[in-house]
Amino acid sequence: MFEKEEKKLQELKKEYGNVEIPNDIDDYIRSGIRKGKKTAIPPFWRIGMVAASILLIIFFTTIRVSPAFANYVSNIPGMERIVELIRHNKGIMSAVENDYLQEVGIRKEEDGVSMTIDAIIVDETQMLVFYTFESDKNYSTMNLSNIELKSRSGEELDVDGMFYGSHSEIKKGEKVSGQLKVIYSDKEIIPEKFNLETSININELESIKGLNFPIEVDTQKFSAMTKEIAIDKSVEAGGQSIYLKKMEIHPTRIALFLEYDESNTHEIFRFDDIALEDEKGNRWTSDGGSSMDDNKIVMYFESNYFSEPKQLDLVFSSLTALPKDELEVIVDLEKENIIKAPSDKKLKKVWLEDGEKDVKGIYFQIEVDLKDHNYFFSLFDSNIIDASGTVHEYTTRTYSSMDGTNLYEQGLIVDTDKMVSPITLNIAEYPARITEEVKLKIK
Repeated sequence: MFEKEEKKLQELKKEYGNVEIPNDIDDYIRSGIRKGKKTAIPPFWRIGMVAASILLIIFFTTIRVSPAFANYVSNIPGMERIVELIRHNKGIMSAVENDYLQEVGIRKEEDGVSMTIDAIIVDETQMLVFYTFESDKNYSTMNLSNIELKSRSGEELDVDGMFYGSHSEIKKGEKVSGQLKVIYSDKEIIPEKFNLETSININELESIKGLNFPIEVDTQKFSAMTKEIAIDKSVEAGGQSIYLKKMEIHPTRIALFLEYDESNTHEIFRFDDIALEDEKGNRWTSDGGSSMDDNKIVMYFESNYFSEPKQLDLVFSSLTALPKDELEVIVDLEKENIIKAPSDKKLKKVWLEDGEKDVKGIYFQIEVDLKDHNYFFSLFDSNIIDASGTVHEYTTRTYSSMDGTNLYEQGLIVDTDKMVSPITLNIAEYPARITEEVKLKIK
Protein backbone atom coordinates (compact mmCIF):
# COMPACT_ATOMS: atom_id res chain seq x y z
CA MET A 1 0.00 0.00 0.00
CA PHE A 2 1.32 3.44 -1.02
CA GLU A 3 4.42 1.83 -2.62
CA LYS A 4 4.16 4.03 -5.71
CA GLU A 5 3.64 7.20 -3.67
CA GLU A 6 6.53 6.33 -1.34
CA LYS A 7 8.87 5.76 -4.28
CA LYS A 8 7.96 9.14 -5.75
CA LEU A 9 8.41 10.86 -2.40
CA GLN A 10 11.84 9.29 -1.97
CA GLU A 11 12.82 10.62 -5.40
CA LEU A 12 11.61 14.07 -4.44
CA LYS A 13 13.49 13.82 -1.17
CA LYS A 14 16.74 13.19 -3.06
CA GLU A 15 16.10 16.25 -5.22
CA TYR A 16 15.31 18.33 -2.13
CA GLY A 17 18.62 17.31 -0.59
CA ASN A 18 20.43 19.03 -3.46
CA VAL A 19 18.46 22.28 -3.26
CA GLU A 20 20.29 25.29 -1.82
CA ILE A 21 17.94 27.00 0.64
CA PRO A 22 18.10 30.82 0.42
CA ASN A 23 17.83 33.11 3.43
CA ASP A 24 15.06 35.70 3.37
CA ILE A 25 15.80 39.22 4.48
CA ASP A 26 15.99 39.72 8.20
CA ASP A 27 13.89 42.87 7.88
CA TYR A 28 10.89 40.54 8.18
CA ILE A 29 11.90 39.88 11.75
CA ARG A 30 10.64 42.23 14.38
CA SER A 31 12.66 42.21 17.55
CA GLY A 32 12.47 43.76 21.00
CA ILE A 33 15.90 43.75 22.56
CA ARG A 34 15.74 44.88 26.16
CA LYS A 35 19.32 44.22 27.21
CA GLY A 36 22.51 46.12 26.50
CA LYS A 37 24.44 43.13 25.24
CA LYS A 38 24.91 42.66 21.51
CA THR A 39 22.56 40.09 20.05
CA ALA A 40 22.55 38.79 16.50
CA ILE A 41 19.16 38.10 14.91
CA PRO A 42 18.68 34.83 13.16
CA PRO A 43 17.61 35.08 9.54
CA PHE A 44 13.94 34.33 8.79
CA TRP A 45 13.19 32.53 5.54
CA ARG A 46 10.52 30.76 3.62
CA ILE A 47 10.41 28.92 0.30
CA GLY A 48 6.85 29.40 -0.93
CA MET A 49 5.16 26.74 -3.00
CA VAL A 50 8.08 24.31 -2.79
CA ALA A 51 7.36 24.05 0.93
CA ALA A 52 4.21 22.01 0.37
CA SER A 53 6.14 19.21 -1.34
CA ILE A 54 8.94 19.30 1.21
CA LEU A 55 6.43 19.26 4.08
CA LEU A 56 4.72 16.21 2.61
CA ILE A 57 8.07 14.43 2.44
CA ILE A 58 8.80 15.28 6.07
CA PHE A 59 5.42 14.01 7.22
CA PHE A 60 5.63 10.80 5.21
CA THR A 61 9.13 9.81 6.26
CA THR A 62 8.79 10.97 9.88
CA ILE A 63 5.46 9.31 10.58
CA ARG A 64 6.82 5.94 9.43
CA VAL A 65 9.60 5.99 12.00
CA SER A 66 8.05 7.99 14.85
CA PRO A 67 4.71 6.90 16.37
CA ALA A 68 4.89 9.80 18.82
CA PHE A 69 5.14 12.29 15.99
CA ALA A 70 2.31 10.58 14.11
CA ASN A 71 0.20 10.99 17.22
CA TYR A 72 0.95 14.73 17.34
CA VAL A 73 0.00 15.17 13.69
CA SER A 74 -3.33 13.43 14.15
CA ASN A 75 -4.32 14.92 17.51
CA ILE A 76 -3.04 18.49 17.74
CA PRO A 77 -5.02 21.04 15.69
CA GLY A 78 -2.75 22.93 13.30
CA MET A 79 0.18 20.55 13.77
CA GLU A 80 0.88 20.49 10.04
CA ARG A 81 1.37 24.27 10.14
CA ILE A 82 3.69 23.97 13.15
CA VAL A 83 5.82 21.48 11.24
CA GLU A 84 5.97 23.91 8.33
CA LEU A 85 7.44 26.49 10.73
CA ILE A 86 10.08 24.21 12.28
CA ARG A 87 10.97 21.87 9.40
CA HIS A 88 14.24 23.69 8.68
CA ASN A 89 15.48 23.12 12.25
CA LYS A 90 16.28 19.45 12.86
CA GLY A 91 16.78 20.07 16.59
CA ILE A 92 13.26 21.43 17.09
CA MET A 93 11.83 18.69 14.88
CA SER A 94 13.59 16.11 17.04
CA ALA A 95 12.22 17.74 20.19
CA VAL A 96 8.67 17.50 18.86
CA GLU A 97 9.19 13.87 17.82
CA ASN A 98 10.23 13.16 21.40
CA ASP A 99 7.04 14.62 22.90
CA TYR A 100 8.72 17.91 23.81
CA LEU A 101 5.80 20.12 22.78
CA GLN A 102 2.74 21.20 24.76
CA GLU A 103 -0.62 21.83 23.18
CA VAL A 104 -2.28 25.06 24.41
CA GLY A 105 -5.27 25.79 22.18
CA ILE A 106 -6.34 29.18 23.61
CA ARG A 107 -8.30 31.31 21.11
CA LYS A 108 -9.23 35.00 21.24
CA GLU A 109 -11.36 36.88 18.70
CA GLU A 110 -12.02 40.56 18.10
CA ASP A 111 -13.47 42.47 15.13
CA GLY A 112 -13.52 39.40 12.92
CA VAL A 113 -9.87 38.50 13.58
CA SER A 114 -8.95 35.52 15.74
CA MET A 115 -5.63 34.50 17.23
CA THR A 116 -4.97 31.07 18.68
CA ILE A 117 -1.98 30.01 20.77
CA ASP A 118 -1.59 26.49 19.38
CA ALA A 119 1.38 25.13 21.31
CA ILE A 120 4.58 26.01 23.18
CA ILE A 121 8.06 24.57 23.65
CA VAL A 122 10.08 25.67 26.69
CA ASP A 123 13.60 25.04 27.91
CA GLU A 124 16.18 26.93 29.97
CA THR A 125 17.23 29.26 27.13
CA GLN A 126 14.14 30.09 25.13
CA MET A 127 10.43 29.59 24.60
CA LEU A 128 8.77 28.97 21.23
CA VAL A 129 5.15 30.01 20.94
CA PHE A 130 3.19 28.77 17.90
CA TYR A 131 0.14 30.82 16.95
CA THR A 132 -2.46 31.07 14.18
CA PHE A 133 -4.34 34.06 12.72
CA GLU A 134 -7.68 33.82 10.96
CA SER A 135 -9.77 36.69 9.58
CA ASP A 136 -13.16 37.28 8.01
CA LYS A 137 -11.61 39.79 5.58
CA ASN A 138 -8.61 40.08 3.25
CA TYR A 139 -5.66 42.09 4.56
CA SER A 140 -2.29 43.08 3.08
CA THR A 141 -0.25 42.47 6.25
CA MET A 142 -0.71 41.22 9.78
CA ASN A 143 1.74 40.80 12.63
CA LEU A 144 2.12 40.82 16.40
CA SER A 145 3.08 44.00 18.25
CA ASN A 146 3.65 45.27 21.81
CA ILE A 147 4.17 41.78 23.22
CA GLU A 148 4.58 41.40 26.96
CA LEU A 149 5.06 38.37 29.17
CA LYS A 150 3.84 38.80 32.72
CA SER A 151 3.52 36.68 35.82
CA ARG A 152 0.01 36.14 37.12
CA SER A 153 0.75 38.84 39.70
CA GLY A 154 1.37 41.32 36.87
CA GLU A 155 5.18 41.49 37.06
CA GLU A 156 6.81 41.75 33.63
CA LEU A 157 9.23 38.92 32.87
CA ASP A 158 12.85 39.76 32.12
CA VAL A 159 13.52 38.75 28.50
CA ASP A 160 16.43 39.56 26.20
CA GLY A 161 14.52 39.52 22.94
CA MET A 162 11.39 38.53 21.05
CA PHE A 163 11.52 37.54 17.41
CA TYR A 164 8.62 36.99 15.05
CA GLY A 165 7.63 37.36 11.43
CA SER A 166 5.24 39.48 9.43
CA HIS A 167 2.47 37.83 7.41
CA SER A 168 1.38 39.17 4.03
CA GLU A 169 -1.61 38.70 1.73
CA ILE A 170 -3.97 37.41 4.41
CA LYS A 171 -7.02 35.82 2.78
CA LYS A 172 -10.52 35.61 4.24
CA GLY A 173 -11.01 32.36 6.16
CA GLU A 174 -7.40 31.27 5.61
CA LYS A 175 -5.39 30.13 8.62
CA VAL A 176 -1.92 31.67 8.80
CA SER A 177 0.53 30.45 11.43
CA GLY A 178 3.66 31.93 12.91
CA GLN A 179 6.26 31.42 15.58
CA LEU A 180 7.19 33.78 18.40
CA LYS A 181 10.65 33.12 19.78
CA VAL A 182 11.30 34.44 23.28
CA ILE A 183 14.93 34.58 24.44
CA TYR A 184 15.33 35.15 28.16
CA SER A 185 18.25 35.95 30.43
CA ASP A 186 20.19 33.43 32.49
CA LYS A 187 18.47 34.67 35.64
CA GLU A 188 14.93 34.31 34.27
CA ILE A 189 12.83 31.19 34.51
CA ILE A 190 9.47 31.05 32.77
CA PRO A 191 6.93 30.55 35.59
CA GLU A 192 4.45 27.71 35.56
CA LYS A 193 1.65 30.23 35.00
CA PHE A 194 2.09 33.41 32.98
CA ASN A 195 0.15 35.76 30.70
CA LEU A 196 1.11 36.53 27.12
CA GLU A 197 -0.27 39.92 26.14
CA THR A 198 -0.12 41.16 22.55
CA SER A 199 -1.66 43.52 20.04
CA ILE A 200 -2.11 42.82 16.33
CA ASN A 201 -1.03 45.19 13.58
CA ILE A 202 -3.20 45.01 10.48
CA ASN A 203 -2.07 46.78 7.31
CA GLU A 204 0.74 48.42 9.33
CA LEU A 205 -1.69 49.89 11.90
CA GLU A 206 -2.29 48.68 15.45
CA SER A 207 -5.88 47.55 15.02
CA ILE A 208 -6.44 45.07 17.86
CA LYS A 209 -5.04 45.84 21.28
CA GLY A 210 -4.42 43.96 24.49
CA LEU A 211 -5.21 40.34 23.71
CA ASN A 212 -4.45 38.33 26.85
CA PHE A 213 -3.58 34.63 26.83
CA PRO A 214 -3.25 32.95 30.27
CA ILE A 215 -0.84 30.05 29.74
CA GLU A 216 0.02 27.26 32.14
CA VAL A 217 3.31 25.46 31.46
CA ASP A 218 3.51 21.69 31.86
CA THR A 219 6.69 21.72 33.95
CA GLN A 220 6.83 17.94 34.05
CA LYS A 221 6.90 17.75 30.25
CA PHE A 222 9.63 20.38 30.08
CA SER A 223 11.79 18.98 32.87
CA ALA A 224 14.74 17.93 30.68
CA MET A 225 18.07 18.89 32.24
CA THR A 226 20.87 20.72 30.44
CA LYS A 227 23.82 18.58 29.33
CA GLU A 228 27.22 20.23 29.54
CA ILE A 229 30.46 19.30 27.76
CA ALA A 230 33.75 20.91 28.80
CA ILE A 231 35.95 21.65 25.77
CA ASP A 232 38.88 23.85 26.89
CA LYS A 233 40.61 23.87 23.49
CA SER A 234 41.84 26.49 21.04
CA VAL A 235 41.78 26.47 17.27
CA GLU A 236 43.33 28.78 14.65
CA ALA A 237 42.01 30.05 11.33
CA GLY A 238 43.99 32.47 9.21
CA GLY A 239 46.28 33.16 12.15
CA GLN A 240 43.34 34.10 14.39
CA SER A 241 43.01 32.17 17.65
CA ILE A 242 39.62 31.05 18.94
CA TYR A 243 39.23 29.48 22.38
CA LEU A 244 36.32 27.10 22.98
CA LYS A 245 35.34 26.88 26.63
CA LYS A 246 32.28 24.63 26.84
CA MET A 247 29.04 23.56 25.23
CA GLU A 248 25.60 23.47 26.84
CA ILE A 249 23.06 21.20 25.14
CA HIS A 250 19.44 22.20 25.68
CA PRO A 251 16.38 20.52 24.14
CA THR A 252 15.80 23.38 21.66
CA ARG A 253 19.33 24.68 21.00
CA ILE A 254 23.01 24.24 21.77
CA ALA A 255 25.01 27.08 23.33
CA LEU A 256 28.71 27.10 22.41
CA PHE A 257 30.85 29.37 24.59
CA LEU A 258 33.94 30.72 22.83
CA GLU A 259 36.37 33.59 23.07
CA TYR A 260 38.48 35.46 20.51
CA ASP A 261 42.08 36.02 21.56
CA GLU A 262 42.71 39.71 22.27
CA SER A 263 46.02 39.47 20.41
CA ASN A 264 44.25 38.55 17.15
CA THR A 265 45.07 40.95 14.32
CA HIS A 266 41.55 40.71 12.86
CA GLU A 267 38.05 41.45 14.10
CA ILE A 268 35.93 38.35 13.48
CA PHE A 269 32.33 39.09 12.48
CA ARG A 270 30.65 35.78 11.67
CA PHE A 271 31.16 32.22 10.40
CA ASP A 272 29.70 31.28 7.03
CA ASP A 273 29.32 27.54 7.51
CA ILE A 274 30.07 26.62 11.12
CA ALA A 275 28.42 23.39 12.27
CA LEU A 276 28.60 20.46 14.66
CA GLU A 277 29.22 17.15 12.91
CA ASP A 278 28.85 13.60 14.26
CA GLU A 279 30.61 10.36 13.29
CA LYS A 280 28.04 9.69 10.55
CA GLY A 281 28.43 13.08 8.89
CA ASN A 282 25.16 14.47 10.29
CA ARG A 283 25.38 18.22 10.87
CA TRP A 284 23.70 20.59 13.27
CA THR A 285 24.11 24.12 11.95
CA SER A 286 24.08 27.52 13.59
CA ASP A 287 20.55 28.85 14.12
CA GLY A 288 21.86 32.38 13.47
CA GLY A 289 21.67 33.49 17.08
CA SER A 290 24.57 34.72 19.16
CA SER A 291 25.38 37.08 22.00
CA MET A 292 28.61 38.95 22.57
CA ASP A 293 30.30 40.58 25.53
CA ASP A 294 33.62 42.04 24.37
CA ASN A 295 35.60 39.05 23.03
CA LYS A 296 33.36 36.46 24.71
CA ILE A 297 30.71 34.98 22.46
CA VAL A 298 27.88 32.52 22.92
CA MET A 299 26.90 30.96 19.59
CA TYR A 300 23.73 28.92 19.19
CA PHE A 301 23.17 25.80 17.10
CA GLU A 302 20.39 23.37 16.31
CA SER A 303 20.08 20.90 19.15
CA ASN A 304 21.14 17.23 19.11
CA TYR A 305 19.79 16.75 22.65
CA PHE A 306 17.63 13.78 21.67
CA SER A 307 20.16 12.33 19.20
CA GLU A 308 23.13 11.89 21.56
CA PRO A 309 25.91 11.36 18.99
CA LYS A 310 28.91 9.32 20.13
CA GLN A 311 31.38 11.68 18.46
CA LEU A 312 31.08 15.41 17.76
CA ASP A 313 33.37 17.80 15.88
CA LEU A 314 33.18 21.54 15.32
CA VAL A 315 33.76 22.28 11.63
CA PHE A 316 33.94 25.41 9.47
CA SER A 317 35.79 26.62 6.39
CA SER A 318 35.01 30.33 6.05
CA LEU A 319 34.51 33.36 8.26
CA THR A 320 34.24 37.11 7.73
CA ALA A 321 36.92 39.25 9.34
CA LEU A 322 38.80 42.51 8.88
CA PRO A 323 42.10 43.84 10.24
CA LYS A 324 41.46 45.73 13.47
CA ASP A 325 43.28 48.81 12.18
CA GLU A 326 40.85 49.03 9.23
CA LEU A 327 37.55 49.14 11.15
CA GLU A 328 37.21 52.93 10.92
CA VAL A 329 35.58 54.69 7.96
CA ILE A 330 35.86 58.48 7.55
CA VAL A 331 33.57 60.33 5.14
CA ASP A 332 33.67 63.90 3.81
CA LEU A 333 30.00 64.85 3.63
CA GLU A 334 30.58 68.06 1.69
CA LYS A 335 32.53 66.40 -1.13
CA GLU A 336 30.66 63.10 -0.76
CA ASN A 337 33.82 61.01 -0.82
CA ILE A 338 35.50 58.44 1.38
CA ILE A 339 38.63 59.64 3.18
CA LYS A 340 39.44 56.37 4.95
CA ALA A 341 38.17 52.83 4.34
CA PRO A 342 39.39 49.21 4.33
CA SER A 343 42.31 48.62 1.96
CA ASP A 344 40.55 45.96 -0.11
CA LYS A 345 38.53 48.71 -1.87
CA LYS A 346 35.22 46.88 -1.47
CA LEU A 347 33.64 50.07 -0.16
CA LYS A 348 33.10 51.78 -3.52
CA LYS A 349 31.39 55.11 -2.94
CA VAL A 350 29.27 57.28 -0.68
CA TRP A 351 26.58 59.84 -1.44
CA LEU A 352 23.88 61.84 0.34
CA GLU A 353 20.17 61.70 -0.34
CA ASP A 354 17.92 64.64 0.49
CA GLY A 355 14.16 64.88 0.73
CA GLU A 356 11.68 63.06 2.96
CA LYS A 357 12.76 61.92 6.41
CA ASP A 358 12.49 58.24 5.47
CA VAL A 359 14.92 58.78 2.56
CA LYS A 360 17.28 61.50 3.75
CA GLY A 361 20.62 60.10 4.83
CA ILE A 362 24.02 58.67 3.93
CA TYR A 363 24.25 55.89 1.34
CA PHE A 364 27.11 53.49 0.68
CA GLN A 365 27.86 51.10 -2.15
CA ILE A 366 29.88 47.99 -1.33
CA GLU A 367 31.06 44.99 -3.32
CA VAL A 368 30.01 41.66 -1.85
CA ASP A 369 30.73 38.00 -2.55
CA LEU A 370 28.21 35.76 -4.26
CA LYS A 371 27.39 34.04 -0.95
CA ASP A 372 26.36 37.42 0.53
CA HIS A 373 23.63 38.13 -2.03
CA ASN A 374 20.88 36.83 0.26
CA TYR A 375 22.47 37.98 3.50
CA PHE A 376 21.57 41.50 4.59
CA PHE A 377 24.18 42.59 7.10
CA SER A 378 24.59 45.86 8.99
CA LEU A 379 27.73 47.50 7.67
CA PHE A 380 28.17 49.99 10.53
CA ASP A 381 27.29 50.20 14.20
CA SER A 382 24.67 52.73 15.30
CA ASN A 383 26.96 55.60 16.33
CA ILE A 384 28.15 58.24 13.88
CA ILE A 385 30.67 60.75 15.26
CA ASP A 386 31.04 64.09 13.48
CA ALA A 387 34.02 66.48 13.47
CA SER A 388 32.73 68.30 16.56
CA GLY A 389 32.63 65.06 18.54
CA THR A 390 28.83 64.92 18.55
CA VAL A 391 27.36 61.43 18.38
CA HIS A 392 24.46 60.86 15.98
CA GLU A 393 22.39 57.72 15.57
CA TYR A 394 20.58 56.74 12.40
CA THR A 395 16.96 55.67 12.72
CA THR A 396 16.96 52.79 10.25
CA ARG A 397 18.81 51.16 7.39
CA THR A 398 17.79 50.56 3.80
CA TYR A 399 19.03 47.75 1.58
CA SER A 400 19.15 47.21 -2.15
CA SER A 401 21.22 45.28 -4.65
CA MET A 402 22.04 46.05 -8.26
CA ASP A 403 20.77 43.26 -10.52
CA GLY A 404 23.46 41.25 -12.28
CA THR A 405 26.28 42.69 -10.17
CA ASN A 406 28.02 42.07 -6.86
CA LEU A 407 27.21 45.60 -5.72
CA TYR A 408 25.05 46.17 -2.69
CA GLU A 409 23.76 49.45 -1.31
CA GLN A 410 23.01 50.39 2.27
CA GLY A 411 21.52 53.66 3.45
CA LEU A 412 21.67 55.16 6.93
CA ILE A 413 18.58 57.32 7.46
CA VAL A 414 19.75 60.35 9.43
CA ASP A 415 19.59 64.16 9.28
CA THR A 416 22.96 65.05 7.75
CA ASP A 417 22.26 68.80 8.05
CA LYS A 418 23.01 68.53 11.78
CA MET A 419 26.44 66.95 11.22
CA VAL A 420 29.84 68.64 11.03
CA SER A 421 31.98 67.07 8.30
CA PRO A 422 33.94 64.81 8.22
CA ILE A 423 32.18 61.99 10.06
CA THR A 424 33.55 58.74 11.46
CA LEU A 425 31.80 55.35 11.43
CA ASN A 426 32.88 52.00 12.84
CA ILE A 427 32.41 48.83 10.82
CA ALA A 428 30.13 46.26 12.49
CA GLU A 429 30.28 43.65 9.72
CA TYR A 430 32.11 43.45 6.43
CA PRO A 431 32.29 40.94 3.50
CA ALA A 432 36.04 40.19 3.70
CA ARG A 433 36.86 36.54 4.37
CA ILE A 434 39.35 34.12 5.84
CA THR A 435 39.03 30.68 4.26
CA GLU A 436 40.56 27.62 5.91
CA GLU A 437 39.26 24.11 6.60
CA VAL A 438 38.99 23.67 10.38
CA LYS A 439 37.91 20.59 12.34
CA LEU A 440 38.10 20.34 16.13
CA LYS A 441 37.07 17.32 18.19
CA ILE A 442 34.62 18.25 20.95
CA LYS A 443 33.37 14.86 22.01
